[in-house]
Amino acid sequence: MANKKLNIYYQNVRGLRTKCLELRQNILCNDYDVIVLTETWLYGGIFDKELCDDRYEVFRFDRDLVASGKVTGGGVIIIIRRTLGAIRLDLNNCACTETLWLKMPARLCSATVDLHICVVYVPPDPRRIPFHTDTIISMTRSVIDNNPNDNYLIIGDFNLPCVSWDDRGPMFLKRGSVEIQNASMNLIESFEYFGLKQYNLQKNYAGNTLDLVFSNLSLSIDHCSTALVGVDRAHPPFTVNIADLFIVPLQESNTPRHNFRKADYEKINAHLISLNWNSLLHRKTVDESVDVLYTVIHDCIDQYVPLRFNRSAKRTYPKWYSPALIKIVKEKDKAHKRWKRYKNKLDYDEFSMLRARERKVQKQCFANFTKSSEENIKTHPKIFWSFIKGMRCESKYPKCMSLGNVKFSDGKEICDGFNAFFKGVFGNSDNSSITSVCDGNSMGTNTLSSIQTSTETVKKLLLKLDTNKGAGSDGIPPIFWSKCANTLALPLNLIFNRSLLEGVFPQRWKSSHIIPIHKKGSRSKIENYRGISILNVVAKLFESIVYNIMQPVIAPYIPDSQHGFMKKRSTVTNLACFSTYVLENMERGGQVDVIYTDFEKAFDRVDHVTLINKLNALGIHGDLLRWIRSYLTNRSQAVVVGGYRSDFISVPSGVPQGSHLGPLLFNVYLYDIGSCIKYSNHLLYADDKKIFLKIRNLGDCELIQNDLNSLYNYYNKNFITVNISKCEFITFSRKKDPITYTYKFNGIPIKKTNTVKDLGIHLDSKMNLSEHINYTGLCVLRLSESVRYCR
Repeated sequence: MANKKLNIYYQNVRGLRTKCLELRQNILCNDYDVIVLTETWLYGGIFDKELCDDRYEVFRFDRDLVASGKVTGGGVIIIIRRTLGAIRLDLNNCACTETLWLKMPARLCSATVDLHICVVYVPPDPRRIPFHTDTIISMTRSVIDNNPNDNYLIIGDFNLPCVSWDDRGPMFLKRGSVEIQNASMNLIESFEYFGLKQYNLQKNYAGNTLDLVFSNLSLSIDHCSTALVGVDRAHPPFTVNIADLFIVPLQESNTPRHNFRKADYEKINAHLISLNWNSLLHRKTVDESVDVLYTVIHDCIDQYVPLRFNRSAKRTYPKWYSPALIKIVKEKDKAHKRWKRYKNKLDYDEFSMLRARERKVQKQCFANFTKSSEENIKTHPKIFWSFIKGMRCESKYPKCMSLGNVKFSDGKEICDGFNAFFKGVFGNSDNSSITSVCDGNSMGTNTLSSIQTSTETVKKLLLKLDTNKGAGSDGIPPIFWSKCANTLALPLNLIFNRSLLEGVFPQRWKSSHIIPIHKKGSRSKIENYRGISILNVVAKLFESIVYNIMQPVIAPYIPDSQHGFMKKRSTVTNLACFSTYVLENMERGGQVDVIYTDFEKAFDRVDHVTLINKLNALGIHGDLLRWIRSYLTNRSQAVVVGGYRSDFISVPSGVPQGSHLGPLLFNVYLYDIGSCIKYSNHLLYADDKKIFLKIRNLGDCELIQNDLNSLYNYYNKNFITVNISKCEFITFSRKKDPITYTYKFNGIPIKKTNTVKDLGIHLDSKMNLSEHINYTGLCVLRLSESVRYCR
């Protein structure tokens, strides 16, 4: 257990009666923490000591051969290390359903919460499968209801060949009786409802996955080439690794922070209005003017904004707890401590009374919160989703993390590890040559070379800031800028206009904070995170002014095929155009081939020189073009995790994500992508591109291939990298024998698929949307489960 991973071995052994010695000898040669076996065929005459050595404790559920009227069959067993302190759970198990439940106490296995392990064997009897699945669902519900915050692992032979599994989830097949199909769907939907995901994707010789692994933890499943006993072709053995079971959350930094919500804004504004900003900023460069502004602001913060310390180490209460309820909880805890210490009956009576009152008030508070959330979900949806996120503990970072083979165990080290990982996604723009780009002829008569703003415009934007958002790298949140809108609009306007006139974006506003967000897999691996940018508030406000003036000039040149970041265009319009084309051709008995390309880190790898040339061609000249050059170059970023921050590193390429100008500049970067598509249709949503054409013969397939070749040349010219392994194509047709063709990108075949996820919609080759309906139903169940366990 020193490596902080729990290694579990699983196998359907098809009988152990004659294999006990073989099993015992092979267990001695391995070092598994838990061994789970199904179809053991054991009976009382075979002793536990015949199966394993003294390191392990044996828990068995043998089939009642007398009651079943059979000679062999069934039975499950869990062989587990004694040091893990496993406890058998008594669930009034039905003798006809072969399951075994154990609990591993957190205190004995160095975990944060208890782990419940269940082994299941469902006999392949079509008449009895619905009964067995209902019983398993009932048991699982009972365990989760009694232990809502624990971890669960359910593993075994479910014998459900009517379900196919891949990394996108289950696909229900029309195989077997209707009763088995309904039982399979009921089991899987119920487990999804419980928050359990199925991880085993290995198929047997017949292409089925009969042995399933459900858990609310992140698991990795590996094929086991050295089985403990002889292998049955229908049940390939595998190992389960639970890497995150022992994760200890990163302790947040206790560095004091300013509490801007309790600042004395009356005194701050009185001080700011007394200053002569025209004199203070006179004959200063843009960067010097920004430094003066921040010096004044920081003086005000030091005087009039109180400090607060991080209290994460103390007990925190749910958002819906009222002050009265928190007081009751504290008084109850005091009474309980007194009773435990002095054993006075009066203390226990007080504790009992407060406990009953706590439960009553708690239910009332949650009912009020639920009602308020339902009534205000349209106007304030963030309240609901922040509550759900808090219940799932999605914001927790492990105390120890790794990047490849390098391990980090300190907050600052973890931040630097994230920064090194995120730095690897950038390209290598030659920003030294960006100044050589000169103003040239534009494509049309609409040109823009300068912008000017007003104090009133800046003031209106400051007042519209969302005061619930956090601060950027300057440490000043929106609430400060909004509360001081009347007094700070003038100096900001002076700085904005000077910046636009000189074509220089302030260096202080080019830095951003990166927040790592977990995507999938183990939370302890840095590679399983993506970063989102948090920009300075006032920098984004400045961008919005420029965006509002630039957008009307740029918009006419953005092709109709681009549906991302454009007014009156969206994922809905993109899918509507696409599905109309496909369905019209399918209704006529035709076929449509579609190729999906996948960009690698598209926003982060935009080449600055190429982008400036394209802006110049679209009519952005003079001071404004120089300002955009300055805006793009010499940017920096730092990763922030749990109050810790890495060093700032340079950002050599890309457009800032999370900014106002970033999406517009990205659309400019791809505005001419249609020039290389001569024969096919194409649609984009930001960097999601698909090429499609009606196929009447192989000649049409070759036309698509010609466009793919041209597209590859375009990507190379514009420094766009495509992940060919993630590119795919699908044929939409209801023909029995559609025309087949192997499309290639840079000479590498593109994989064909029968289902595809297009802008969040799951499509299959028949366009009947059944897979999307199944997927959406499971997502609704997950949301329902989140709400359920919030109670």
